Amino acid sequence: MPFAKRTVEPQRLCRSASPPALTEDLRALSNAALSRTVRQLSDVARHADSLFHELERELASTDRRLRDLREKVRRVERSTGELDHRQEAVRE
Repeated sequence: MPFAKRTVEPQRLCRSASPPALTEDLRALSNAALSRTVRQLSDVARHADSLFHELERELASTDRRLRDLREKVRRVERSTGELDHRQEAVRE
């Protein structure tokens, strides 16, 4: 079972207790909701940025390993190309 590296949970935007005077002012309420929404979006963007950086590192590592493997295959091909099948003993 994989371990969770990041946990993203939604937050309540407008469910905080506020004084009655503030609940009557819809502008204040909508501004608070919008600012909290923007804050949540910035958190999601930060998580996405972290995910993409980690993915980039993993892909670079995989690319490096594949290049090393290709080089090993080329060396084996060169060395087997130099062998003469008529001179080498083959077990039966």
